Amino acid sequence: MEETYQHCPNLRDLGGLPASNGLRVRPGRLLRAGALWQMTAQECAALRSILAVFDLRSENERQYHPDPPLPGARYIPISVTESGRREYVQSKRTMEDKVQDILAGYARHEPIASLRMTDVYRRMILSPEMKRCLQTILRILANEPQGAVLFHCAAGKDRTGVVAAVLLRLLGVSDEIIFQDYLYTNKALSHELERAERLALAASHDPAAAFYAKGFFAACPCWLFAALSTMDSRFGSAEGYILHCTDITPDELTRFRNSCLVSTDAAAYPASTAKAE
Repeated sequence: MEETYQHCPNLRDLGGLPASNGLRVRPGRLLRAGALWQMTAQECAALRSILAVFDLRSENERQYHPDPPLPGARYIPISVTESGRREYVQSKRTMEDKVQDILAGYARHEPIASLRMTDVYRRMILSPEMKRCLQTILRILANEPQGAVLFHCAAGKDRTGVVAAVLLRLLGVSDEIIFQDYLYTNKALSHELERAERLALAASHDPAAAFYAKGFFAACPCWLFAALSTMDSRFGSAEGYILHCTDITPDELTRFRNSCLVSTDAAAYPASTAKAE
């Protein structure tokens, strides 16, 4: 995505990412993002031809920071893994709240962030909300030849990252590129990672606790690997997962792919934000 969204820095178009058989993801079809509530009216107006906005946040998050309306777009709230993540930090409203919650867990000698979030990701991929979200996105794009679906959570990292990974797998994008896209969040939100660490250090005066808290706000490849490996071990592939866990038909999958892929020489592609540094 060529535009820069200062008030939603993790918003990006997945168009241009290389897929299999000399194809690429078609620009203007799949947009991923963090929370939209801070975006200006000018930034919202720059998001054209949005078919639907999928808000993956919890009800608590949505009520505290509602999305701005995007003209012409359907608003579809689906609280992905609300029951699974609420015991961690999803029910917290501000970064200060989240940091305090994480530090309380650290003081209770709870498992390290990597273990806790690995469990969250495994449960996320199997949750009925995730399956319903993917089914609805696929059906919209299979039936609408033009326009984009935008999906987002709070940071655009965990819930959004899993949705993006499954959709890209279905389009034949390699895991190497999928993980590059996932890890781009750490660059886009580097200022938030630094802020979380500062807040935790000021509250705890303990560098180890601050580092522990920061870990929850970063994208970690082992977490996404946990989700994808759970999907593969149970269903064989992203396609097997979708066909087994949703009522999407093989014909709909074919139409989704046809509408979201173009040949590499069909058009000039915008520079992808998901590049290896």
